[in-house]
Amino acid sequence: MSSPRVPDWIRKYDPPSGWTNVFALVPSNQHVYGTETLFGEWNARTLLLAKDGAPTGVIRALRDKGEARPWRHAQRELGDPGGFKTNESLVESARQLPGGKLYGSATANLLYDDPRWSRALPGFYRGPLHEYLKRVLCWVLESMPNIERVACLGKEAWFLTSVVLGQDGASRRFSHHRDLRTPILGHCANKQITAFALYHPAARVLNVDKAACWATLRDRAT
Repeated sequence: MSSPRVPDWIRKYDPPSGWTNVFALVPSNQHVYGTETLFGEWNARTLLLAKDGAPTGVIRALRDKGEARPWRHAQRELGDPGGFKTNESLVESARQLPGGKLYGSATANLLYDDPRWSRALPGFYRGPLHEYLKRVLCWVLESMPNIERVACLGKEAWFLTSVVLGQDGASRRFSHHRDLRTPILGHCANKQITAFALYHPAARVLNVDKAACWATLRDRAT
C-alpha cells in the first residue's frame, strides 16, 4: 500500500515557535514520516514509533544540496552526521517481527529547531502542539487498514500512543510497562490496538534488556 494522501490540515499546520513543519520546508514532500524510506508499508500490522525526526537543520541542508527526497531516514553510507546508528539498530531488532512495518515518530511531520540529536520537546505533553500530535497519530492509525500493534521506542512514543488509545493512566508509566514487559490494549479509529513499551534503539542499556522487550513483542506478533 502506497502512502495515503496527506491532508491539508497536516500539510498547512502552523506549529508553535521553535518548531518547523516539514511540508513548509520541503513543499514537494508527500510523506508524513521521513522514516518511511526505511519501513514504509502502510498496510502493515506493526507501527514502529520513535521520538522525533532529525533536527531541522539536517533536513534543510539535505534540501539545499538538491536531494530528491530530503525528508528521509539517516544513513551511514550517505555520510549523514547522525541518526544512522539508531536506524541500524532498529533494523536488526525489527527483522524478527513478521510482515511489513511502518516506521514513524511521535512528532510526525514536525521538526524541532535545536541542532542537538538528543533534546527535549517543548509543548509535547500538553497544549496545542500535544493536541495536534494526537490528531496526527489518530489519522495514521485510521489510515493503516491492518494495524494491530504499536512498538513504542521510548517514553515519548509511549506517552502519545497511550493517550491516543484511551489509556491515560499508563501514559506516564513507561518504565513500569517496559521493565515488566506488559503491553496495554486500547482503541482508536474503531480498531483494537496493542501498544508495547520498548527501549529506544539508541538507549545506553544492556543489549539483553533490549532483546527481552523485543522478544515479548515478537511472541505476541506471531
